[in-house]
Amino acid sequence: MPFIRNTWYAAAWSKEINRQMLARTIANEKIVFYRTEAGGVAAIEDRCPHRFVPLHLGKLEGDIVECAYHGLCFDPSGACTLNPHGDGKIPRAARVKSYKVVEKYNVAWLWLGEAELADEGLIADFSVMTDPRFCTVSSYLHVKAGYQLISDNLLDLSHGQYIHPMFKNAEGPPHFEPEKNPSDNEVWARFSRPNQYPNKYFQMLGYPADRRGDHRNFMRWSTPSLLLLDVGMTGVGRPVEEGLSIPTSHLLTPETDLTTHYFWAMSRDFRQDEAALSEELLRVGVAVFDDEDKPVIEAQQIAIDTSELMALNPVLLQTDGPAVRARRIVDAKLQAER
Repeated sequence: MPFIRNTWYAAAWSKEINRQMLARTIANEKIVFYRTEAGGVAAIEDRCPHRFVPLHLGKLEGDIVECAYHGLCFDPSGACTLNPHGDGKIPRAARVKSYKVVEKYNVAWLWLGEAELADEGLIADFSVMTDPRFCTVSSYLHVKAGYQLISDNLLDLSHGQYIHPMFKNAEGPPHFEPEKNPSDNEVWARFSRPNQYPNKYFQMLGYPADRRGDHRNFMRWSTPSLLLLDVGMTGVGRPVEEGLSIPTSHLLTPETDLTTHYFWAMSRDFRQDEAALSEELLRVGVAVFDDEDKPVIEAQQIAIDTSELMALNPVLLQTDGPAVRARRIVDAKLQAER
């Protein structure tokens, strides 16, 4: 599977990167991350060019990575700085690829493509994760399925009525609002339940079980697979600001053709000082995906094997529109890079 190169991928939560080397595969490329002595993030190819041993098995001295096998050393630029053998001459080919990384919204973002095109301004807006008006919890999940299948899942939230007991509503699936003026680089999937009683999830958050309200799930997709869900509930016909808002961030990064890194965060603008609520929201959020979404998506991946979903001519429903558009945008960007 080809992947878009000139784009930003979430590589790690900033808190994951320290003075211990972190090995992670991104879009089939093996990379080792570490924090430099100055506090920045270095990312270099995780494979010594001598005998191809993973560099993360070696040791970090200052900002230099020493290969565990024969002691060749590499700096954050990927240049070999020491050959301890023979005359000490460093072969011209003794270097590894280095990657552009920036930190924003408590995420380390990786650019796989041409470094001169790496514009930090192209990173989609996830400022809610660092907004002091919100309290945020975050987690990392690993999924044995391609990233686009997870994106499909998030862009069609009608499935919540069937696989998520906590999100089920007595009045049936949510109302889907087709996009009237779609953009070229962004996709919205809007699902709503106006004038309905709260599901078990909103009751857990404190919305009165006997009070009708307007429940919204508005998902924003940005290239290549970065999703922000505006989810909340307020009184019938009342402004969003008066109700509960729980925006959730879903940063999907392909690991391989058939596996995905899933960086997940939930923010809230209410009961922010309640640590117990933060712990419960984190537990429930992870459990909902791990126990309900993940088994279905991984089974779906096994069923289609290495085939491309759209090549199998799946039956399409109206609610599939946003996912299909997102796939078309990815395809167009891949074609442009070719």
